[in-house]
Amino acid sequence: MAFGCALCAIYSPETKVAIDVRSTDTKINSIDIKWVITKQFTDQLKQVYDTNLDNKIDDNELKFVEKALIDYAKYKNYMTHISYGEVIDKEKSDKFEVTKHKVKIINGILHFFYTIKVDYDIKNDYSLYIHLNDDENYFVLLLEKNYLTFKNKAKVSKVTDNQSVIFLIQNAHIPMQQIKKDEEPKKIEKKEEITTTSETKKEQNKPTLLNKFVNKVKKYLLEVQKGNNLALLTLIFVSFIYGIIHALGPGHGKTLAFSYFTTNKSSYKKAFIISLSSAFVHIIGALILVSISVFILETVLNNFVKDSVKILTQISAVMIMLLAFYILLQKLNNKGCGCSSCSPKKDSISWSNINSTTLKPNSNINFKNIKKKRSDLYFVLTAGLIPCPGTVILFIYAFILKTYFAVLLASIAISFGMGIVIFASSFLGVSLHKISSKSHKFTNILEIISPIIMFVLGLLLLFSSNNL
Repeated sequence: MAFGCALCAIYSPETKVAIDVRSTDTKINSIDIKWVITKQFTDQLKQVYDTNLDNKIDDNELKFVEKALIDYAKYKNYMTHISYGEVIDKEKSDKFEVTKHKVKIINGILHFFYTIKVDYDIKNDYSLYIHLNDDENYFVLLLEKNYLTFKNKAKVSKVTDNQSVIFLIQNAHIPMQQIKKDEEPKKIEKKEEITTTSETKKEQNKPTLLNKFVNKVKKYLLEVQKGNNLALLTLIFVSFIYGIIHALGPGHGKTLAFSYFTTNKSSYKKAFIISLSSAFVHIIGALILVSISVFILETVLNNFVKDSVKILTQISAVMIMLLAFYILLQKLNNKGCGCSSCSPKKDSISWSNINSTTLKPNSNINFKNIKKKRSDLYFVLTAGLIPCPGTVILFIYAFILKTYFAVLLASIAISFGMGIVIFASSFLGVSLHKISSKSHKFTNILEIISPIIMFVLGLLLLFSSNNL
């Protein structure tokens, strides 16, 4: 189950498919199918399952990969649709039995083999239709046209597209000499092995920040399993640094925080609390997603985490636009601004200092503070709704290696690191608002431009979510 989550957190790999139809003069007996999954995907699995740190997935580690992959394949009927006859049925597949299956790593690339047992009579003008597709789009299955074979004494022609092949049987009783003559051009064809180019390998071998973090996390978590307290402290420190570097990249609410606090009057203390809160929401979101994928979903290799991140990104984008629209509407309805001359008078009363003895009938209750708190909470949820990939990977390791406490501490460290960076943006926003408050005109312009920038950020985030 945890393996499914690990794959969800990676990506949908492009998978090359080879098909070999086995037959006699009169029967189609079986169909051998081979998947060749990308090296990049295999390397990602190695990062998760290479628990003995020998830089490869050995036989014991491969058992976990094989079980999860076969469980998913069985659940999805091996993503295979077969039809045979004069008229093929593309809607309903013939029933078939998979007699054997095997998962191997060959030349550093994950391969999946399975054999389908069939019992079809060879007949003239009959077609064998084979279609492979993962409707959850977890595996992007693509047929390799040079590796779709059906050897028989009859003349067999084929029509292919990216995911389907149709073998048409003709002249089932033609002379052997003619068959050999017809097949000679095919023998001349030199079929190249399904591999990746050297340039692609170089690009794939470039470690990203997340890959470096994953390798270090796995190393330290294995040491923590052995009771190494120094490894735990190092893990926390590495996680904290990762949180800072990760948050310095594009996104993560920095511009949003700056725009929000530029528009809204706030203190540095409040900005710090809000910034940390939005960072901690990243942890909660990642934990919920991974927990649902592990404990509630019945199938592995599902797209739940990936799809959820996309949906949450879209929801967050809409929430940002709504928040920006609300702030702008409040500004347009309010003639004043956040400058010192327009600020509320000191004799106004807020909910924080109201009690039954001090409240008087003519007291001026400051309802703006209530709305402001709601706005702050809304901002925290909006800025922290999208889970951080680093914390997703951490929680995956927690379920695989059973290092829950260490992972929790590391996740908190990531959030602190991210929170500091977000606070830096918030600090600048609060500072700019304080400086601009001395000028009525400048504050007025700033409080109109900032929500417009927030709205544009939300719109860009919405458009970019389609690429996730």
